[in-house]
Amino acid sequence: MFKDYSVVAWGGYQYFSEHIDDIKNKVKIEYIYGNIEYIKEKEGYQLLGDREGILTLKQPMVVICVAKVSEVKEAAKWCRDHKIPCIHMDFLFNKSGICGKYLKAIGGRYEDDNHNCITISDKAADNIFIEIFKSKNTSVHIGGIKVKDRLKIKMMGHQGMLSIGEGTSVVTAKIIVNTEGHVKIGKDCMLADDISVMQSDQHLIFDKSTHERINYPRNIVIGNHVWIGRESQILGGAEIGDGSVCGARTVTSGKFPSNVIIAGCPARVVRENVVWARDLVEASDFDTLEQCKDQNGLLYPERDEPQPFRMGKRKDPLEEMIIHLYQSGVTTVGIAKLIEKMYGQYYVPKK
Repeated sequence: MFKDYSVVAWGGYQYFSEHIDDIKNKVKIEYIYGNIEYIKEKEGYQLLGDREGILTLKQPMVVICVAKVSEVKEAAKWCRDHKIPCIHMDFLFNKSGICGKYLKAIGGRYEDDNHNCITISDKAADNIFIEIFKSKNTSVHIGGIKVKDRLKIKMMGHQGMLSIGEGTSVVTAKIIVNTEGHVKIGKDCMLADDISVMQSDQHLIFDKSTHERINYPRNIVIGNHVWIGRESQILGGAEIGDGSVCGARTVTSGKFPSNVIIAGCPARVVRENVVWARDLVEASDFDTLEQCKDQNGLLYPERDEPQPFRMGKRKDPLEEMIIHLYQSGVTTVGIAKLIEKMYGQYYVPKK
């Protein structure tokens, strides 16, 4: 990212001084722009007392080294206006992940040399942290979402994709996306306390006899206006339709239609044909949907046409397994050996 650039630290004040060793491990700073009286004792750097001095440099690039969001915005805007690439210094070494407040402050978009790309709405919460440091070719898009406590996103491996739609709210959640994994969370969803969305197991499992892998990652699709209850775990393969509810501590990797309540471990449908509202019981103990302020449950009616997250015609279990293994890269020979091990030499599907 910094090769062939003249790198300038914008700020050079206390925040820069506190992290100077961490910055040196990532990039060679040649220039410091800031208050000359404050930075004059910084040895080994060329000091710029005027930001216009940055324009005189050959291929300048700015590392923004201030903590106050308003000052980060000011620096980023100046860099954009003068077509100078910039990055906040926290993006270089922050092990907690790229912070939403600084990502928004620099313009809501981040790209790096590993072709990772993050975009975030300026209406999104500040307390979002995105870790991509060991990834390549990943894509993260976050709409205007609310986060009460913390949302931690971890992109692992390569070619992963994550999107979270507008109006979704989170109390606390952790989302992990692995190699070639896709996680989609729709609009106006509600994630309660301590939610885990994990698209892949973090370790490998093999069949003891064939030594073939049996736990390939699977994608997750959560529809619009889905309520996920506290301490739920949404695992690879889960598809939850619009307007549905996951009861507290639900654990699932299954596929469910719209407007149902699912609960349990593993989850099952416990109620059909439901609509839910965000209105709090303590403030509004209503008896009908019409009394609620939140009418968004009616915006996503059950559709006639098939949707990616909708439950379709039930396939034979073996057929589903074969499709999954084939899509995951298992050879036909490997699939045949596994079927023979499980069912014997001949298998006739139930009709």
